[in-house]
Amino acid sequence: MHGSQPEGPTPHEANYNMVAAALATAAATMLTLLTTLGTTSLVGNPTLKVLLETQLLVIEVALIFSVVSLVRRGQEAKRPLVLASAVLVVVGTLLLWVSATMIIFFP
Repeated sequence: MHGSQPEGPTPHEANYNMVAAALATAAATMLTLLTTLGTTSLVGNPTLKVLLETQLLVIEVALIFSVVSLVRRGQEAKRPLVLASAVLVVVGTLLLWVSATMIIFFP
């Protein structure tokens, strides 16, 4: 025994796993949507192309952080990864909103 090291998972570790799985699902869904949008002819505007690439990068990093947090053990390791993933999913959602607004109002 190592004194300060708990033997089993911490009480909140399951909660972080659940949030990380939900974030990974949201990020994967957004990646599918963005990939579909990127393959259409709607993205002829260079500004929209840059915005789409930025969205893809942000959401991919969020997905990576979510999956890494699921693999890591311990609440202290999971918390910053889940928080970073959540922030990136929110930023990706806002970027997606901006690009959708641009497509609708500035064709």
